[in-house]
Amino acid sequence: MIVDLGLFVAALAASALGSMVGLGGGFLMVPILRLAFGFDPAVAAGMSLAMVVANGASSTIANLRARRVNLRVGLLVVAGGIPGALLGSRIVERIASPIFDWLFAALVVGVALDFALRRSRLALSGTNREGAPRTMHPVASVLAGFFAGILGGLFGIGGGIAIVPALAYFSDVPIHSITATSQFAIALTSPIGFVAHALAGDVDFLRAIPLFLGGIVGGTLGPRIAARMHAAQLLSVVSIALVLAAAAMLLRDTHVL
Repeated sequence: MIVDLGLFVAALAASALGSMVGLGGGFLMVPILRLAFGFDPAVAAGMSLAMVVANGASSTIANLRARRVNLRVGLLVVAGGIPGALLGSRIVERIASPIFDWLFAALVVGVALDFALRRSRLALSGTNREGAPRTMHPVASVLAGFFAGILGGLFGIGGGIAIVPALAYFSDVPIHSITATSQFAIALTSPIGFVAHALAGDVDFLRAIPLFLGGIVGGTLGPRIAARMHAAQLLSVVSIALVLAAAAMLLRDTHVL
């Protein structure tokens, strides 16, 4: 009972924070499952996706009602994300735990640096981008989705960690629409990764229930909180959370945690 409550609270917090910036929350959930509950990489990824599925669905409903989702871009990302998620779920089965942790930490630190740089530009310019508006090429959207799908299936993070930077740099989509569109893509691609992990035996369904429920609640709260925050504030909060998640994974492998 205590374990289930802990999973629910962790999923709620990770889901709320992740859905605020379109990342799904897996970047926090995976370290928690690895550190606090001792799951191996494949199981941590599969279990995290239970939360990501619920997070993506609940936050997308809220975002669609608020008309924040760019459906054209989102569907192109999904087209690439589905095969990517299947591939990623196969790759994780062949990666040793220490390598998984280091790759995860490196990915998360890279995204944290990206968010920090974008936050600096926002502080200087007061907008979410510089120069003339740009439209993301359809092929680029599909490729971004494919790469995001691989990361989602591999690390159990939903893929927003790749979708958000891609849309931020290569399109003229506003920051709040970027996060909403990323969550929309996650809602449609993460179930594929979850099913693939479940078929491989990587999901404890009883433990997945509190993760799923926490994902629903957090995914509903996240967009509402994000709508009341400036883009620079969102990027600052998540940059800090990403660095903490990466540090926790690295400290685990150096036996500090």
